[in-house]
Amino acid sequence: MAKKKKDKEKKARKGKAGVVYGLVMVILIVVSVVLACTVFFRVEEVEVEGNERYSAEQILEVADVEQGANLILTPGDQIANRICKNLPYVDRVQVRKRFPTTIRLRITESQPVAVLPAAVVVTTEEGEETTAETGEFWIIDAKGKLLEKADESLALQYISVTGLQVIDPAQGEIAQVPPVAQHRMENFLRLLQTLEDRGLVEKVTAIDATLTTEISLVYDGRITGKLLSSSDFNRKLQIFEEIVALTGDYEYRTVNLKTDVAYDSPST
Repeated sequence: MAKKKKDKEKKARKGKAGVVYGLVMVILIVVSVVLACTVFFRVEEVEVEGNERYSAEQILEVADVEQGANLILTPGDQIANRICKNLPYVDRVQVRKRFPTTIRLRITESQPVAVLPAAVVVTTEEGEETTAETGEFWIIDAKGKLLEKADESLALQYISVTGLQVIDPAQGEIAQVPPVAQHRMENFLRLLQTLEDRGLVEKVTAIDATLTTEISLVYDGRITGKLLSSSDFNRKLQIFEEIVALTGDYEYRTVNLKTDVAYDSPST
């Protein structure tokens, strides 16, 4: 009996020793990994790609990546936020870490597509709120981001918009409109994004978003397309493109896309 008891105690001691040994090994491995990350993975180079409007130097200045900082612990989301906040024409930034020493910044720039007039909200003598244009114009991308003020010559390069006015514009922010125009603004942006997706932005010269239920566009300064604001813009624009392709180079037309069957008529 005494021998069996001693054998059990011996096995128990070996078991405890094995557990302790295992814990020590885990701790040593963790410490080794932490030390390796801290000592060896340091930021030595930051690469920039995809940029056209801004130079690499401009992007690196606002990115503010600390040379020699730990590569693993460097927060990529904060770097991306700083760039997007300070450089209005940057739409998004992908931050990729290439071990052991490099960070790569992939820039996607916003594309200017349209121009909106700016306005301020004023209260009439009757106590009603209305808007008054300030004379300023702002360039936006297809998401409604305010990119910069536009002078007269610059404004002519992009889609002219009527029926919507941006309130209290601030560069880099999303364009805000009065509450009464919010639904029209949403449909307008939906149309802009569809035009961009279909590669039609450069051919559209004007958009009228004055009406709540209808929105119209002018293609090449001579072909007007009228759509319901609730339309499937992608399907309607596909039909519109087919009609445009059959229209003469100097022909003016008005295309009604508000019904299930589109029809068009010559315009003068």
